[in-house]
Amino acid sequence: MKKVLSLLLLGVLACVLQVASPAQAKSSKQNQATAQKDKQAKIDLFWQCSDKAFHEGNYPLAISYHKAIVALDPHDVESYSDAAWLMWSLGNGDEAQQHINRGLKANPKNWEMWDAAGQQDDLQKYFSEAQFAYGQAVKFIPAKEDSQMLRRRWAHAAENVGDTNTAICIWQKLVKDYPNDAVNKNNLNRILNPKPAASGAPPAKSDLKEAAFWPVKVLLARLESII
Repeated sequence: MKKVLSLLLLGVLACVLQVASPAQAKSSKQNQATAQKDKQAKIDLFWQCSDKAFHEGNYPLAISYHKAIVALDPHDVESYSDAAWLMWSLGNGDEAQQHINRGLKANPKNWEMWDAAGQQDDLQKYFSEAQFAYGQAVKFIPAKEDSQMLRRRWAHAAENVGDTNTAICIWQKLVKDYPNDAVNKNNLNRILNPKPAASGAPPAKSDLKEAAFWPVKVLLARLESII
């Protein structure tokens, strides 16, 4: 009799657990969905607050909000990029690089994160690092994305470090992929046919009064070198 009762109790317990398990799973999913919704609401609020702080010129506060955003969502690449730019604009270049590196650590195969890293390197004139970063971005960018602007930045970075062969290869591929784009053709022609340095250039410290007497050809050459 005791064995029968034990078996009955075990059967009842098993039925209760079978009924409870789906209910608990459903409740768990609902809790997860609610938590995710709450987190996204906080992120959206922090974005609004950072935008407001930015337009008010309060860059340190805007940076604080961006740090909170990536703490909640370490895959928010745009937030890393925006915060790094603000840090750099405040003269905190090292902090900007460290923030970008945290973004790369959290998003090692995200092309937009590597693009943001390259642009930050460009700002700080770390052209060798920029060339590498843009190369990684090109490596990871999906085929469906338009990579033209990214590859242009890559070519310029390569040229800035004196890697002319890589720059030429990039421009040649761009011309092939975008045959109707004049910018790519002009840049390829510029790098294949560099203009000789202008002779008779005025001293670097010349003032505006002296500039008035510079030969027209020299002035044009200086303008072209700037543009």
